[in-house]
Amino acid sequence: MSASYEAETRHYLKTMPTPAEWRAATEAYRQPDVTASTWQILNTVVPYVMASVASYALFPYSFWLSFPFTVLAALLTVRMFILAHDCGHGSFLKSQKANDIIGFWTGALSYTPYWMWRHMHALHHAHSGDVEHAGIGYFWTMSVSEYRKSPWYVQLGYRAYRHPFTLFVIGGTWLFAVEYRFPIRKADGRMVFQTTATNLLWAAILALVWVTVGPMALLGVALPMAAIAGTLGLWLFYVQHHYPDSYWGKGKEWDYTRAALEGCSFLKLPKWAQFFSGNIGFHHIHHLSPKVPNYKLEACNEAVPAFKAVAPLSLRDAMRGLTLTLADDETMRWISFDEERRTAGKTGAVEPSVHGSAAH
Repeated sequence: MSASYEAETRHYLKTMPTPAEWRAATEAYRQPDVTASTWQILNTVVPYVMASVASYALFPYSFWLSFPFTVLAALLTVRMFILAHDCGHGSFLKSQKANDIIGFWTGALSYTPYWMWRHMHALHHAHSGDVEHAGIGYFWTMSVSEYRKSPWYVQLGYRAYRHPFTLFVIGGTWLFAVEYRFPIRKADGRMVFQTTATNLLWAAILALVWVTVGPMALLGVALPMAAIAGTLGLWLFYVQHHYPDSYWGKGKEWDYTRAALEGCSFLKLPKWAQFFSGNIGFHHIHHLSPKVPNYKLEACNEAVPAFKAVAPLSLRDAMRGLTLTLADDETMRWISFDEERRTAGKTGAVEPSVHGSAAH
């Protein structure tokens, strides 16, 4: 790592409020509001069911009549996933048992086995932005040095993997429709049970569609709904951690607070997109204080002065992040394949530090 990066880290740690100070600043927003939580369940699950039924009911008459309802149901699936996400953090309702019940059903309806995902997501929060744990909760990530030392076919495979179509369209559908159908290695009994229960629920739903609407509805409604929801969900996860100048730390120099405020984006979205994404654009606050429920993130951002220092990420900035594919060993920042190629002859290879697997 460069001397300038190490100096920047030392300065940051001297000026940044301590975890105790952050907890005190966000304490007023860390308590669930049962009324707000109940209203979110109603304004998400009820329209999701209505949009899904309308899409399947209209499909025999016209794909184009049903498709807007398919898109609406997919958007509400993303929002429903955020409810399950909050339940996994124990922030949605006061009772952890209630969180787990609501989390299971909202997770299942958004193609996700709740208990298994909760475990994987906790690991992501514990190590977000630490290059030594880059395989936890991230996309496949290589450092510049690792990429340069790899055989040509690995480089080619990595470039193909990092293409937006592969990452989001294929990756989103694969993750939610296929990968989440199987328990992870070393899964406990509850993970196996909930994964099986989620699969059986969807088998029953799809069988009902087959019998009542016809097999073509699986291709014309069920698959597009899952693909749209999966693509949008994975893209949201990507832009929350892949953007210009987002933070990486290593080993003892990795800092949880800095990883939250500099390694997690404040994605500025229009109000309608903020609704469907469950305020997850305030991702810096969420990583700093996961106990703040999604419906209090915006108010927390407005109330705590220190959050004003976090520059919002525009949709244009988020799109620029699609070209950021490699972690620079020296600066601990993302760079593109083009930047790597321009500097290839100017810098020597350094010890590889980053490697990862598919995001969860």
